[in-house]
Amino acid sequence: MHIVQFANFHLPTSGGIRVFLAETARRYVAAGHSVTQVLPGPTNRIERSAVGVSTIRVRGPVVPGLGGYRMVWDRRMLTALVEHLGPDVVELSDRTTMLCVADHARATGVPAVLIGHERLEAVTGHVMPVGGRATRAIVRHHSRRVARRVDAIVCASRFAAEEFETPGRTVVVGIPLGVDLEMFTPEDRCASTAPGSSSDVIRLVSVVRLSPEKDPHLPIAIVDELVRRGRSVSLDVLGSGSLEGELRTAARGLPVRFHGHVSDRAQVASALRSADVAIAPGPNETFGLAALEALACGTPVVVPDRGALAEMVRPGVGLAVAPEPCAMADAVEWLITNVDRRDCRTMAAEYPWSRTVSALLDLFESLRMGRVAVA
Repeated sequence: MHIVQFANFHLPTSGGIRVFLAETARRYVAAGHSVTQVLPGPTNRIERSAVGVSTIRVRGPVVPGLGGYRMVWDRRMLTALVEHLGPDVVELSDRTTMLCVADHARATGVPAVLIGHERLEAVTGHVMPVGGRATRAIVRHHSRRVARRVDAIVCASRFAAEEFETPGRTVVVGIPLGVDLEMFTPEDRCASTAPGSSSDVIRLVSVVRLSPEKDPHLPIAIVDELVRRGRSVSLDVLGSGSLEGELRTAARGLPVRFHGHVSDRAQVASALRSADVAIAPGPNETFGLAALEALACGTPVVVPDRGALAEMVRPGVGLAVAPEPCAMADAVEWLITNVDRRDCRTMAAEYPWSRTVSALLDLFESLRMGRVAVA
């Protein structure tokens, strides 16, 4: 089977979409399939990875105000690529300019599957100069139109699927994402029953894009609250984004270290496993890969009591609380003495990438054979 993956908003500093494409493509190839990725870039060029994935970069301009992300606008180029590549399945990680790919694929009998990476309402709410009710109406209308243009929509959580709960022939399939259980592993101290560090310092970590929809001010506010309580605490922030300067100003005088984007996944894993508690502040996550990676390292997590993170985090491995500093500081203080790190790892082990990829391949084959997939 030839799987062609299309995506906008893909950079070396990207988060979930970049990880998803890398992990699934590698495993599709290992399962005996061929994979081509079509991604935006500064120029048109063809690349080939060490694992056998072909990447076609299509020239796309930088979108102002989005931290360097590019979008492909040349729809004729995209549809020509569909014709030239001859895919058996088209996988879309974009619902903007690349939707034309789905139209062309379906017209030629090729299934088109959309991966629902984000809640559009959460993203647009930060940039659209209209009220919340108007934004929701616009998003609902757009989501209904998108649903009519693809054969299936894959959502990693109930929260993600809510945006597409519309009647019609399009199938909404729940497939959780995964975690690299070989890269993200615990330290030996995971054998202990509590995460408390050997020193008196509470070590916090947050792997988060520093953009408004991720609420990156919250980890800094938690540190400020813990300091007010007389706690010794440190916070490592791994991530970059448009709010970095503002956040550095807010963190002055606090024990916060900004590391920028860390491309080395082994370094990210090291930071997660060395922490006592990880903070995942995003209130609108559709899954929460960073939180799952922390759990795989044996590190408990504090997350907002809304969005997909609240669905994923169970008692015993973390706490989902109101996204405000006092409640989250309380959660941190409780977790440092009341969680068995082995339980964190056990829960994360329920989400191997192999399960995700197997479910996706079953869906693709089902669509190719004309069978109705089950949500």
